[in-house]
Amino acid sequence: MLDAHVTSQAGPPEGHQTVSRSFDPELVPDARGATDRPEPDCPVEIALAAISGRWTTLVLRELMGGPRSFGELREALPTLSAKVLTERLGGLTDRGLAVREVRPGFPSRATYRLTAAGLRLRPLLAELYRTGAALSGFNP
Repeated sequence: MLDAHVTSQAGPPEGHQTVSRSFDPELVPDARGATDRPEPDCPVEIALAAISGRWTTLVLRELMGGPRSFGELREALPTLSAKVLTERLGGLTDRGLAVREVRPGFPSRATYRLTAAGLRLRPLLAELYRTGAALSGFNP
């Protein structure tokens, strides 16, 4: 008797050809997005990583208005803990989306501002808001 499980786990028969897929060119304009799993160099994955983490979109929203000090960000987002704000700002600076600038004086004061790459997230955040509003049934 032939073991069906072993047979079903066998690879494709010899001569099997890979079927090429056609992608919507608006969704996949180049080869980086033509993948069957998340890849770190996929532009969509890069954009999602940029805004990932609870509170990140709100910190980005506040920084879109211009440079802010840590205290100003805490005031704008009063329920955000200092620990999480520090983590989110660190992630944004590590990814090159924001910079920390220390102003001279005593005590020294730091401000955070978005880089050109960080500012490129503005249309993404706006579209995410519009899409979320539409999905929730809210139409302003």
